[in-house]
This record gives sequence, C-alpha cells and structure tokens, in this order.
Amino acid sequence: MATIRWRRRRALSLLCASYGSKRCRSHSALPSLEAACALVLGEDAPRISREQALAVEHAVHGYSVFVHLPTGAGKSLAFQAPALMTSSWKTTLVVSPLLALMHDQVANLTRKGVPAVQVSAETSRRKTPLLTQLADKRLVYTTPEFLLQNSEMRAWLQELARREALARLVLDEAHCLLEWGNTFRPTYLELSQWKTRCFPHVPVTLATATIADDDIARLAELFHAQLQRPNDVRSDTDAARHAQMVLVQQIADRTNLKMEVVRKVEGQTAAFIQQRVGEATAIVYCLTRLEAEQVCLELVRLGCRAGVYHGGLPRKRREFVRKQWMGGQLSIICATSAFGMGIDRADVRFVVHHSLPLSIASYYQQIGRAGRDGQLAECLLLYAPEDKQRASAITTERLDLDMMQEPTVSTGSSYLNIEEMAAFCESSDCRREQLFTHFGYNFEATTCPRACNCGPLVDGYVTEALDESNAHEQREDFEASRGDDIDDEDSGPAASQVEYYYQKVLAEARRQKLPKRETLSRRAIREILRTEPQTIEEMAMIRGVGHDKATRYFYTFSFR
Repeated sequence: MATIRWRRRRALSLLCASYGSKRCRSHSALPSLEAACALVLGEDAPRISREQALAVEHAVHGYSVFVHLPTGAGKSLAFQAPALMTSSWKTTLVVSPLLALMHDQVANLTRKGVPAVQVSAETSRRKTPLLTQLADKRLVYTTPEFLLQNSEMRAWLQELARREALARLVLDEAHCLLEWGNTFRPTYLELSQWKTRCFPHVPVTLATATIADDDIARLAELFHAQLQRPNDVRSDTDAARHAQMVLVQQIADRTNLKMEVVRKVEGQTAAFIQQRVGEATAIVYCLTRLEAEQVCLELVRLGCRAGVYHGGLPRKRREFVRKQWMGGQLSIICATSAFGMGIDRADVRFVVHHSLPLSIASYYQQIGRAGRDGQLAECLLLYAPEDKQRASAITTERLDLDMMQEPTVSTGSSYLNIEEMAAFCESSDCRREQLFTHFGYNFEATTCPRACNCGPLVDGYVTEALDESNAHEQREDFEASRGDDIDDEDSGPAASQVEYYYQKVLAEARRQKLPKRETLSRRAIREILRTEPQTIEEMAMIRGVGHDKATRYFYTFSFR
C-alpha cells in the first residue's frame, strides 16, 4: 500500500513537472504525460490524444477551455488530469446533469485512489455532514440545482475562492445548458451568471460531444470569455488567461459505423428492430418515456431480452436495469435521450432511433455510443415525415423534472434544429458527408467506407422497406434499373420494357398521391409482363401484387 501511495505521489509530481517549467506546443510532450496518467489513473489508461494533451496543457496554465470531442474520445480526462496536476490543496468543481453520470465517474476515480466525491440532494441526506464529505477532495461533482440551492455548498465554494483554492469550474455535457436551460432547468442558465458574479477570475472548462459551432460561441459569450483556437492563444498575464477560452475540437470519422435511415411503418417497428438487431447489444432511443415503455413491451413480446430506462423510474430500478444491460443479461435497452452519457460499453452493435432526434448534434453524440471496440456497428434511424411535427409539438411543452435530473424529452431544441434533422433524413446524400458539413468540416462522399446512402443501394441496405421480402425486391429493382437481367430466360421481357411500365406505375401512384410502397416493384412488373394476366384475379395471384394493387394497376397494362 505504501508503494502504491508513493507511485501516485510520484505520478502527480511528474505531471506537474511536465507542465510547470515550460509550455509544450508539440505532440512530443505526450509520452511523459501518457506515462504519468497511467500511474495516476491505472494501467488501463488510454493513450493520450493530441486534443486531450492540448486541453490539459491550456487548463494547467490557467486558461478556460472548451472541449468538443466525440463520444468515447476521453473528454473527462481533459478536466480530471488538470485537477490532479494542480496543488493538492486546490479543488476542481464539476457540474454534471445526470446523477448516473456523476456516480460512474466518481466511482472510477475513487477506485484509483483519487480523492473525489459526489454531492447532491440524495447524498445530503446522509448522516455525514456536507463539509466533512467535501474536505480534502481534489474533484467535487454536483448538479446545478444542488449547487445553486444549497447555501452551505455555496458558502464552502466562496471560502475556497477567497483562499484561491478553487482551481476550476467544469461543466460536463455543456450542451445541456442551452438545450435545457431555456425551459425546465433554468438553473443551467443561472450557472454562468453565478460564476461571473462570485468567481470572475476562476477558469472554466466546458465539455461536450454534442454542439454546433454557433452554440460554442454562445456559450463562450455567456461566460464572458473570448473564444480562441490553440494557435491563437495570447500569453498574457495569469489574471487574463481565464478570459480566453481555448477551443479544442475534433470530429471523429468513425469508419466502422454504418448510418442508415429507414422509412418507419406504423405497427412494424418492433418487428423490424427484432429482425435487424437479433441478440446483438443495442440501444433504442425514444422521444418520450411512454414511447420507450411501449417499444420495450413490444420487443419483449417478440422474445427480445429488452429493458426500459428513463427518469420516471425509481433510482434503484434504473440502476438494476443499467447493470443488467452492462452485464449482458439484457441485450436491448429502450431509453430516452439522456441514457448513455458517461456509460462506456464497447460492444454496442446497434444504435436505433425509434423517433426523430431533436438535432443533428444529438444524433451524432448518440450514434457515437456504437462500435467503440472498433468493430462494425449499425446506426438505424426510423423516420416518418409526421415525426417532424410530433417533435416540434413536444419540444414546445414545459415538462416536469424528476429525481434523475433528466427531462421527459429535451425541450430546448429549436424548430430549426428539427428542420435540419428532418432534412438529414430526407436527403439522399451521404450521411457522413452531411454530418461533417454540419460541423464545418470537409468530407468527400466518394471516400465513405460504409456507403452511408452514397448513391444506389449497397450491400443489401435499403432505406424504404422494413422486411426482407421488400428488401429483396428493391435489390432486384436496382439491378433491373441498371439493365441487369434477373431472369436467365431468353424469353423474358426486356429491361427497357420493364422500365417503361415501372415509370407508368409510378406516374399513376403520384396521380393518386400514394406512397412508393403502394406501387409495383420492377420484379413484379417483370412477372406481369412474362405471364400476361387476363383478369384482375390472375394479376393478384402474382407474387408482390395482391388484390389491391391488381385492382389499381391492371388497366395500366394492355394484353388483350
């Protein structure tokens, strides 16, 4: 035990020495930082990335930092490492939106010997006095509500600031400040005012995986900080560094993720999820708690090992479900959008959105929970045009807060965000290219390794069918549209003839304002032309036609 304590003290001294003598501008300083973090955080510490090193470097030197890294890229290290590299008598305050998120991070730090504590309305009911819980802690985690409503907590922080012992204020999942602060969690917006009023010279770190560039600028303005790129930072006096917010930003090209938008058919979504996901590990995101419960019930009826997780459930029930899913007893978890923050399971093979996400940024964060082990994973978004109106209606409502500090839905998303998300679904452009463009990066669709809606159907992925028979028909439709002959028989109809009647059927469907699923596939048309049915009943017997379609399209063909 004494050896372990010596190694931790030695690691802390190495960390401080690495940054105390000079500012490292290059990637060459990473090995010593990586080695020291391995000592402090354990042998399983991940390799330190360039972005993490930049965030740590500027935080150690007193700058405010905005950490915009992808889900799973180690945002927490960007504020945990600086907290351990400051003097041992200083404390870093971390404000986080979810109790489950704080619990996991504090438990992980405590296991590795880092003095950390979580305080909230629940922990304040313990027999141990609050000040005793807070004493000698390097990192203190809390919720915005507890921070601004507990006078003892505020007085303790003000005393820390008076002694210059408050090292930094961290807002984890900082996008929630804008998404939730305007409506049901106004304490989020109060945080910036409180910080400016009480601790104007304390640097701040904002961390998130889900935000657009204009919202980054809005957050910097809320905290009265000037946004800077790392190369543009000025080496001003220490007193001015907190007012410069260094933006450390990265969008990961998760080449192992296949993104697909699937047309939603009412009453068939659970069967589709069961068919596509099978026994694989999956997260199914739903817009509301009721929707999550209904989808879970339907999946269980189909034989899936599914559970439900949302803020309306008792805390013990949520924790039980989470542990079952993490341990593999459950393969599918149906949840609202907050699930997954801070939860690290590497083998998630599917992320399914049962309803329209409320912004592209939220979608990007949530699909980032798939395939963290580097293996192929699929991101399925079930979409119907009416989802846009439903999402807009729900986000205008003011909804109740529950003990988990999680909304029934995220109510801060703007109408513009929903319009952008709907356009993302309805576009035939590469999904990966659309994401990169949204975040201000360039991406060439022709380089997309997973063909995320790039051009025609690839590798059996379809965007307008929910069953294998339709998928098979659409694959044959595509082959026929290229002029490939599916039938080996020389007597079969020519591809040009099939295409002629296919376009006639489409025109008739448009005239009747029918969806594409109510048309005839090229495969069915090919069979109609080959057999030349003489009555509606004969045409209805052809595979893929049926009585309704035969009645509708019989007179489009002329065989008599």
